[in-house]
Amino acid sequence: MQGNLCDRVMKLDRNIRFVGIVNNKGEVIEGGFRQGVQPLLNGSLEQQMYVQSLANVLALREFSDRLGMFRYSLTEHDNVTLITFPLEERILCVSASPRANALKIRDRVLAIIKESKAAAKKKQKKV
Repeated sequence: MQGNLCDRVMKLDRNIRFVGIVNNKGEVIEGGFRQGVQPLLNGSLEQQMYVQSLANVLALREFSDRLGMFRYSLTEHDNVTLITFPLEERILCVSASPRANALKIRDRVLAIIKESKAAAKKKQKKV
């Protein structure tokens, strides 16, 4: 499912700074920053942020039985907007400049994730 997910998301909006898939250890295993974009955090702080994002997703999933399925988390800072989406045992992290239309990006990413899941199910049925 993740094959070209990061590339597809990056192409959605020129205000997207970063797209990455983070594993259950908080490590970015796919994706990266848009060419020419400098990270706002250094390596260890960036890693810490991914671990925290993963912990937030796991914590919010705990309420799914009562609140319904967790779909995303959106956090706005002065310098960046972060959107985190659950992907099975991983998460998809998207950061965008503050001038980006975060809700438009969110909706488009949710549509891509839904498409990717449907394609993966279809592929499994053929096997």
